[in-house]
Amino acid sequence: MTLQAAWLSCDNRPIEAGAMWWTEEIEASCSREEEVARMASPCGCGRREAGATPAELIARAALGIARTTDLDELAGLLLEQVMELGARAAYLLLASDRTAELGLHSHRHLPADVRRGLARVALDAPLLDARAASTGRVQVMSDARSVEPGSCLTREVCARVDAQSVVSMPLCARGRCLGVLSWYLPHPHPDAGVDLGALATLFAMGLDSALARQENARISAPLEPVRRSTADSGDSLDRPVALQPMVDRARAIAGAEYAALGVHARDDDTNERKQAEKALRESEERFRLSFEYAPIGKAIIGLDGRFIRVNHAYCEIVGYSAEELSKRRFQDITHPDDLDTDVGLVEQLRRGEIQRYQLAKRYIRKDGTVIAVILHASVVRGEDGEPIHYIAQVEDVTARKQAEEERERLLAQLDAERKTLQTVFDSAPVPLLLIERNREELVIANPHGVEITGGAAARSQYVGRMRRPDGTPITLDELPSSRAMRGETVPGEEIVIAEADGSCRTFLVAAAPLRDGGGKITGAVVAGEDISPLKELDRMREEWTSIIAHDLRQPITNIVLKASLLAKQPQSSDKAQHILASAMQLNRMISDLLDVSRLESHRLDLRPAEVDLPALIRATVERTADATKGHGVEVEVLDRIPPLLADSGRLEQVLTNLLSNAAKYGAPGTPIRIAVERRGGEVLVAVQNEGKGIAPEELPRLFARYYRTREAKAGGAAGLGLGLYIVRGLIEAHGGRVWAESAPGKTSFQFTLPLPQRARSSDRVPW
Repeated sequence: MTLQAAWLSCDNRPIEAGAMWWTEEIEASCSREEEVARMASPCGCGRREAGATPAELIARAALGIARTTDLDELAGLLLEQVMELGARAAYLLLASDRTAELGLHSHRHLPADVRRGLARVALDAPLLDARAASTGRVQVMSDARSVEPGSCLTREVCARVDAQSVVSMPLCARGRCLGVLSWYLPHPHPDAGVDLGALATLFAMGLDSALARQENARISAPLEPVRRSTADSGDSLDRPVALQPMVDRARAIAGAEYAALGVHARDDDTNERKQAEKALRESEERFRLSFEYAPIGKAIIGLDGRFIRVNHAYCEIVGYSAEELSKRRFQDITHPDDLDTDVGLVEQLRRGEIQRYQLAKRYIRKDGTVIAVILHASVVRGEDGEPIHYIAQVEDVTARKQAEEERERLLAQLDAERKTLQTVFDSAPVPLLLIERNREELVIANPHGVEITGGAAARSQYVGRMRRPDGTPITLDELPSSRAMRGETVPGEEIVIAEADGSCRTFLVAAAPLRDGGGKITGAVVAGEDISPLKELDRMREEWTSIIAHDLRQPITNIVLKASLLAKQPQSSDKAQHILASAMQLNRMISDLLDVSRLESHRLDLRPAEVDLPALIRATVERTADATKGHGVEVEVLDRIPPLLADSGRLEQVLTNLLSNAAKYGAPGTPIRIAVERRGGEVLVAVQNEGKGIAPEELPRLFARYYRTREAKAGGAAGLGLGLYIVRGLIEAHGGRVWAESAPGKTSFQFTLPLPQRARSSDRVPW
């Protein structure tokens, strides 16, 4: 389908939502307050890479319109003005009162078929021009490519003139649309920068004057012979006699049988001059308002550098009043370091080597502060081409520049911190990994981290080399990194990794989630430590423990047997008893060392079974009667205690140790009290004696390995300082807690044991 066919056959569908419309109301009858507000907030379209500045454009339009009322000349002026906005093509459509249509009057760079299509345009046609004329609003098609093909003829014109955006400006005056001025731009999304309201009003005023003159000439042409007859009649005749030849000639021209003439005084030249003067005044007023209320600084500067006119924004930027600036040159307020560059560019403007320039420079305000600005400057020339004055537009970018400098400083600081973190990351003596959640791939690993992954990026590629210490494989979901990406913090987990040579290494791996500023998990950080040397030490310790268990206990057992036999003979019973006691003490020390080794290697073997705790306590009290001789032991069970799931032998070991300590450090003859009660889901056992007590500073260290109190050392009490350490390990292995409380004259060791789940909900019943 040719374009001409499209003009004729395209239906009147509304323009699609894909086209982005922007409109501005243009009315010739707006109030002065509305005009000031509108011109103080300029809005427009067009990039001026090769065109005039907004101030130049408005100024030229005002001057051109003031010079001519010829329609053809004015149309050419309007088209040239918008072509300077960088347009590919432009045209002027005039409205017809008789047919309610628009018709092409003049154009720039329109193909012939487009010109034929624009010869007659109905106001309801699917064209941007028709929409502008019918609504009285500026229409902008921001991106013709987003409009569905065939839905709008303006899109087809864009394709013909190689344009991507369109502006259609209605020219309205005295409450009616006189025509539409449209221009097509090569880029999408026209920028703001030209006051379309001011341009539309200026263009409409000029067009209204030109059309009025054209209409006046059309009406006056047939009456020209009458005017000449009036001149020929002379002033000496009376009015009826003088005017009769006019009536006869007019009747002859019109071919009428009858004619009558009414006299109306008129001075066409005076009216046209007044209209032109009024248009010029309104144009100048609009330019003044646009200049004065512009949101950026504007100045008109003489060829000698003196300020001719400045607006309010410019005064606020530099801190001087308009009167003060009228006595200064721009050189006086320019920073000395920027002066040569600025003056050099001004000279190029004056000589015509450049049409305009932009410069980032500094001003020195009246108060002495230095500010940063962006200067746009151009030159205005007369009809003879000689420069008249300069136009400057200034934007204060001090805050922006300070923000940019602060941004650069922060970026430099951030870069330095990043490099520091990178150095720490790369130099860390342990493996470090960062894993991204979305891809579940390794983002970065330090050199030691590569040892774990083997250089593989995807976790699925190296998880197969990982095992638990017991040899069972680890799945991808069970990896510490996977658990961290689910929000879990993994403090440390042993993982055995198979090496390429068949050997294995053990790592202690920790992981934590990485979160963004909103708390959303974005990945995981993983840290590991090769504990293979520690595992080797642990193996050696186990070997040493085995030696103690088998090689040392055998001779001690023999000593105990021999001493027991000797103790039965009266002549050697005392010595034999001494040997037997020493052997038994040595045996207990060996047992303690073995227990410590098992606790530290997490290999303590518990044999849990149902235990009647009160009965176990009473039996232990009876079996330790020799150790607690001289102290009465009182057992008080405050609640009914259900059976516990525990290792009775290990609990008896705990009770024996605590009773032995209570007797050893209690005052002679004082009682030892054991209290048992139920607290929530736990059973609390307290072993209390009466004595000097324990110093407060020693309480936190009582359960440390090899720790002995000052009193124990001073009293020469035997022991390695392992008893309470083992007590803590055994209680914690059962899931309980142990602690000590002391005051002058009284010391209490307390521990808890968890109740079975089925017993936690039972009612507390007195014993």
